[in-house]
Amino acid sequence: MAIRELSRKEFDEYAFNHQYRSFYQTSQYGTLMSKHGYSPLYIGLDEGGYIRAAALILIKVKAGIKLGYSPRGYLIDFNDYQLVTDFTHHLKSYLSKRGIANLIIDPHITHLERDKNGKPIEAKQMGVNISESLKRIGYQHRGFNLYFENLKPRWNMVLKTDATPIEVFNSFEKQTRTKIRNSLRKGVEIYKGNKDDLKIFYQMIGKKQSRKFEYYLDMYDIFGRFNMFDIYFARINTEIFLKNSKLLYEHELQKNNKLADALQRNFTKQKDKTRLLNRKIQSDKLLNSYKNDIIFGTKLYKDHKYIVVASNAVVKFGNEIFFLIDGINYKFKNFNANHLLKWKIIEEYRKQGYTKFHFNGITGDFTKKNKYNGLFIFKKGFNTKVTEYIGEYSLVINKAKYGIYKSFKPVLNLSMKKD
Repeated sequence: MAIRELSRKEFDEYAFNHQYRSFYQTSQYGTLMSKHGYSPLYIGLDEGGYIRAAALILIKVKAGIKLGYSPRGYLIDFNDYQLVTDFTHHLKSYLSKRGIANLIIDPHITHLERDKNGKPIEAKQMGVNISESLKRIGYQHRGFNLYFENLKPRWNMVLKTDATPIEVFNSFEKQTRTKIRNSLRKGVEIYKGNKDDLKIFYQMIGKKQSRKFEYYLDMYDIFGRFNMFDIYFARINTEIFLKNSKLLYEHELQKNNKLADALQRNFTKQKDKTRLLNRKIQSDKLLNSYKNDIIFGTKLYKDHKYIVVASNAVVKFGNEIFFLIDGINYKFKNFNANHLLKWKIIEEYRKQGYTKFHFNGITGDFTKKNKYNGLFIFKKGFNTKVTEYIGEYSLVINKAKYGIYKSFKPVLNLSMKKD
């Protein structure tokens, strides 16, 4: 049994079918990161010509010290304590010879199964034993943190389904379905972008992350060659927005006039009049809203045929879809374009047979005072469930070198960009 370097083909063949697979553990991701300051290393545990475990390890030099990171790694049966122990022993020796001081892993393993509100499902504590085993082997757990302290989010929202698209839509929360329908009524359209649209995409996401434009350009090229990367946009068709606003106003005006006439009748029961009056008040509000939409739509239509208001990058891997990052023009937030965009992407890929949709990071703080609570509420609306991973673990390879590094950078994860 020994660690050996794998070819990209060998690694991908092993990784694609692994139970803990992730696009972060692919040669495509390794190639991408090789263009952005990291050196990829593909290794496997070989036992008589049979690969028992594998990992993509990204190497970066900081303060003259080599550091390793295996994103969502390893690809190993974490329930096999002896296998993980043997793999770790051989890996430490292998990395030591290459001058690497420390290795971080953040396994693709659920710590506690939770419901859509974040409440633990007590019968499914699948990651607890694995976490304890890693610590016994010598890994230093970096904590069950609640926010975005890690290199990859520890808390995620995931939709798993094999239902039909219409069944998936009906499983969404009522408010989410209402916002999707409202977005359609307001003339929002969804379209798939191409490489020429990357600049528009980056303009919409640039302020929310530190990646440069070239990162997404490289991602489009590298992942795109394997049909693993798409970008989608939501745009307002101002002509349809204006037309629908006028139709809605005219329809509501007819209802409003009928309600006004009905209120002139003599009522034997006061509660009947009160009920009708409440309907009239609600209709008045809708009329005012539609009137404002007409005014706004007229102005938009005068200046623009289309206005791009939301975007989303998507990674496809196996039967899974990863919502990588999205961008929103908050001047048009009332158009609920991101709700429609997410739904149309789910609908499209569900038709193609994808069954798992990763909505990416949230926090583990489910209180209303949390400033990120809106992110959780938004993603929860798509019938997702909270997924809590076991977190990050540090494996010190060379104590002396790692000690020198820590004297320069007290917190290791500040040294690596979050992806």
